[in-house]
Amino acid sequence: MEKKNKLVIASNGDNILIDAKLLHQQLQVSTRFNDWIQRRIKEFGFEEDKDFYSILSNQKFLGWGGNRRSIDYHLTMDMAKELAMIERNDVGRQVRRYFIAVEKEMREAYKTGRILPKGVKSRSINGRKLYPYKRMAEKLGYKPGGSLYYRRNHYPNHFVKLDRLWYCTEEMANLLAMQRSAVVHRENIRHMQPILPLGFGEPLKIGGAL
Repeated sequence: MEKKNKLVIASNGDNILIDAKLLHQQLQVSTRFNDWIQRRIKEFGFEEDKDFYSILSNQKFLGWGGNRRSIDYHLTMDMAKELAMIERNDVGRQVRRYFIAVEKEMREAYKTGRILPKGVKSRSINGRKLYPYKRMAEKLGYKPGGSLYYRRNHYPNHFVKLDRLWYCTEEMANLLAMQRSAVVHRENIRHMQPILPLGFGEPLKIGGAL
């Protein structure tokens, strides 16, 4: 399915968030996004901070009040599956099946630690598994910069300095891997083939059976 992997924003194994705007595009909904998402929220009683999260987007649009920032909606997996089911068409059913497969795969990968790259030795402190932060980030493909520094300061409970090196918890390492995986998927998905219509390639039936 074209651009399907871009739908997943982030996951920690138990909570997977979906990009509502990209879901709207993937479902091929003709209604304008803001009208569609607000109507669905009201119609089916979805609750903010429970079923979805709304944040100000970095993108701006020109409205009656001049340049204003738009709103991004991040949906829980359950809400995204329900929205796909509501559409009641073949695309909606395919998107829902995709969500079920992604949910299972990501949770299994998180539980087994398969998402972490090989070759980064961990150490155990007080029963917690720790990974060298810089080394782990490099293996995952992150570039040195402010984003790594931001995480270290934003999640102080997941970092400790040992022997002049910063270490992060296994949970933080998994989060880094999930977020990096989403970025890589966005690049790979551009080259994927789109879904062909059902019955593509079958003989055309004009005026009854051939």
